[in-house]
Amino acid sequence: MIHTGREYLPVEFTLYSNFLERIGTDNPSKATIPPYETSISGENVTNLTDSHGRKIRKLRLSLTDKCNLRCHYCMPVDSTFMDEKKFLKASEYTEIVSELVDLGVEELRLTGGEPLLRPAFEEIVRGISQLKLKKIGLTSNGIFLDRYLEILKENRVFHLNISLDSLDPENFMSITHGDYLDRVLENISRARKMGFVVKVNTVAMKGVNDHELENFVTYSRNTGIEVRFLELMRIGHARDAQKKQFIPAKEMIARLMERHLLKPIVKEGDSTSFNYLLDNGAQIGFIASESRPFCGQCSRWRLSADGILRACLMKDDGISIRNKTTEERIPVYQELLGMKPAMRPIEVSHQMNGIGG
Repeated sequence: MIHTGREYLPVEFTLYSNFLERIGTDNPSKATIPPYETSISGENVTNLTDSHGRKIRKLRLSLTDKCNLRCHYCMPVDSTFMDEKKFLKASEYTEIVSELVDLGVEELRLTGGEPLLRPAFEEIVRGISQLKLKKIGLTSNGIFLDRYLEILKENRVFHLNISLDSLDPENFMSITHGDYLDRVLENISRARKMGFVVKVNTVAMKGVNDHELENFVTYSRNTGIEVRFLELMRIGHARDAQKKQFIPAKEMIARLMERHLLKPIVKEGDSTSFNYLLDNGAQIGFIASESRPFCGQCSRWRLSADGILRACLMKDDGISIRNKTTEERIPVYQELLGMKPAMRPIEVSHQMNGIGG
């Protein structure tokens, strides 16, 4: 039968509702953060669990804010970037991640900008791969992926998320200002043949690429690659166009249901996506951070290339841990637990490439 009504809601939505109950309201606009409490204090730091029961076990590690594309929702064409002298050194990444692993971080994803543009990429990944992480992933635009596949495989970076917003050459160029579609598709295919777990992330935009939904379904069916549609977020350069170009997951799902049967797939509780197996074999997911925020079970922190540790993608504020000792960073980890918002902020001014997607 065809799934309708609340069928499309992920398991995470139930967890989110339970979270609202815990903070004493069912109205997101009135939700407030209770007084900061944490299970860690002083020098007796054992884990990273905040007063809402959210355990930090995933880290997004930005290696650079530079990118060789100019996706119009991410940054201006004439973007300027950080002075690389401000970047964390490879040894600093290893030291910081090692501390966080001791406190319970289990999974790490390398991001940018475009992380493969970082000159010290190989040195950074070799250091991190020696740590006791259960999973290491990479988010990339895929342009230079072929140059690094062997290095990634040698260093346990088996999970690749490739940003791909169009399967049409002209539309790809219009969105990204780059003529690389064939190269990206070829590199995705090469990675799959080498045994990498590959997912495609597509930012869905009304009037821009939403006419390609079915093309991506066909692509997933033909390749066996999971495609995840991301709602356009009110972040940085995308804020002005977001209202006009926003298309909610619910609308995309309704369109797909006109042609397909959708079978929900069970995901882990802190997953950012909710997923379906379609009747033609395609694997489709949605990251509905605007219409169905998942703050209630968020388990992520983010570290920027210049050493700013943030509790939330949608918060401008963070704390610099660059040029600090382990003893100086421990109180920062404690403080950051209290900075993770209970509810999703409406928008944020910093550019996506500067904090890591």
